[in-house]
Amino acid sequence: MAMMRALSLLPLVVADVVMETKEIVLGVFQPKVSIGTWAWGSKHEDAGVITKNWLENGFRGIDTALVYIDQKKIMQVVADEGLAREEVFITTKIPGCFAADTSIDYDLSKLGTDYIDLLLLHSPIGALPGACKRTWKKLERYVNDGKIKAIGVSNFNAKQMQKILKVATVPIAVNQMSYNPFGHNEDTISFADAHNITTMAYSPLNHGSQGQSIFTDETITGIAAGHNVSAAQVALRWIVQRGHTLAVLSSNPEHQANDADLFGFELTDDEMTQLTELQHSSVQVVV
Repeated sequence: MAMMRALSLLPLVVADVVMETKEIVLGVFQPKVSIGTWAWGSKHEDAGVITKNWLENGFRGIDTALVYIDQKKIMQVVADEGLAREEVFITTKIPGCFAADTSIDYDLSKLGTDYIDLLLLHSPIGALPGACKRTWKKLERYVNDGKIKAIGVSNFNAKQMQKILKVATVPIAVNQMSYNPFGHNEDTISFADAHNITTMAYSPLNHGSQGQSIFTDETITGIAAGHNVSAAQVALRWIVQRGHTLAVLSSNPEHQANDADLFGFELTDDEMTQLTELQHSSVQVVV
């Protein structure tokens, strides 16, 4: 039976830091902002530094994946910071719809934990037809055994999620997808909203396909000036104000703090519409 979800009114409070959370399934509260640890392709980023600065800023949501090969480093930082396992919210992902048991057990081993807060299928790719439905049933077993608190998908469209829903007895908690003001698949987002599935944005500050930039776009910078906040904060606030969560990527502690500081202002309905309609000026395609 599907479980209803609602925005949590209970924030996560660490020292003087307040991070709002969302109840993605009954009793499971995900921070609305997590830090992504994917550092491939940039010699300037390191998962350990990313995680250390994030935790020392007082934030607790961490987004990793088996293919990032950084789980051991992340959890070593958590231990070095003196944090108990239950103080951090770990989102991780297994590569696709195959070898679920091996992948999950390996992920648990590398994370050095006996449970995962949120586990996602990283992509809707399987070796044989029906592989994702069969893999989902294996994920459900881990939930029932208490080794995973919530399960979801990543890079799935509405049709692919519908196939999972036909066999699911444990609800899809989250669909993580590329999502920013210049590119957002509204059909997929609307389907998720209608089925109580939280959309989690990755690459929320990406450029558009015609050279658009969050940091120079006149609509975004104009709204930012009106609220005395940064352009990044406006783009990210737009996502969480729509009822969704997100993961940002930065190792810079000042940038991290700015990206997470989204809860002291509110965009107007007109500003929300303006931001949603920015996609009309971009030919970017998000699947």
